[in-house]
Amino acid sequence: MNEATFRIFAGEKHIDIQAASHGFALERLFELEEGERLEDSVFLRAPKSTAPSEIRSFLTAMKDIRVASGARPDARIEVVSAAEPGLSVEEDGFRLALNPELIEQPKDRRRTLAGNLGLLYSLSLFLLERKYGIVSYHSSALVDEKNRLVYINGGDASSGKSVIMLEFMAHYGAGSDYRVLSTEMGHLSIVDGELTAYSGAGFDNVSLFPGEPEKIALMGRLFPEDRMPDPDGDIEVRGTDGSVKTAVSVHGYYARSSSYCSRDGYRLVYLMPTIHPSYETLDPALQRLPSAGYAGLLSSLIGVARQKLGQKQPSWIYDERASLFLPAWYLGAEQEMEARTIEESLEEQHLRAVVRIKGNPMDFNREPGAYWSRIARLLELD
Repeated sequence: MNEATFRIFAGEKHIDIQAASHGFALERLFELEEGERLEDSVFLRAPKSTAPSEIRSFLTAMKDIRVASGARPDARIEVVSAAEPGLSVEEDGFRLALNPELIEQPKDRRRTLAGNLGLLYSLSLFLLERKYGIVSYHSSALVDEKNRLVYINGGDASSGKSVIMLEFMAHYGAGSDYRVLSTEMGHLSIVDGELTAYSGAGFDNVSLFPGEPEKIALMGRLFPEDRMPDPDGDIEVRGTDGSVKTAVSVHGYYARSSSYCSRDGYRLVYLMPTIHPSYETLDPALQRLPSAGYAGLLSSLIGVARQKLGQKQPSWIYDERASLFLPAWYLGAEQEMEARTIEESLEEQHLRAVVRIKGNPMDFNREPGAYWSRIARLLELD
């Protein structure tokens, strides 16, 4: 197989990216033998919690990816064999040059063609913006169907997004009206004054550290069907911080609908967490929006929205020589739309509140669900 089209979803919306390889079988880029189904690749199938290496599954980044047929692609990627790797852009065509060594032994398998930090992923975020006006925050997203609220729980890497999501799940439990809309990217559009939030990834890459029995107990309570790796045991795959990352399914808590809209009364709450072992846990606090401006909030949210597009920090494919930076001419119109959408989301008809959160992860693990009761009281929820 030398060509395939991949359909990538946010809620019910999708974009199509065609990938074609020259000089080698496309299956090699998906860790498959020639002739095997692409759908069986570790990048496309649902990950297993007991296999930490499967955190690179695309489903830990976006809602769904499928091999499609007969679709007119929104973009095309040509993958060629070359001595020097690189990535170039021309209109809607991308040329990814790879040498055989990188194909067989990439520096980081998450940053390959279909990895959860790879080219299909980052390009899909850009195409969703261009095609549907969807801004994708680096955040988990939560939905309260009872009070008609969508929470965008965003921040930099390791800011505590998963901590707050687990806190939400522990407080309300499975089967309630309080659901997980996305674990990794919060997808949001405002078109003709109508705000819509879309469902995203249903798997989360959770970090488990040695010496955290409370965290292991919480994971067992929330995900009884997923067996966790033992972070105190002999685990081959560890992060640079000593943690074991494993992918867990949140489908028992997953949103009932593909999208939630302001025409049905839904409004936004931005959660801004900073959670670190060196911090003292403080009560959640409302951030007041001054009439003269947004006190840095707008720029912070734009930064969260642009993180995964490689615009805020260097991002690379296979290795640093194949950079993910897209040309300014390619991004200009979408950057303007993105900033306008985020600014509109801060208007009163769309925004319920902005909540600042600062805390120590150990406190959340010791009393799972207790902190969310403080958030509910702060927002005066039923």
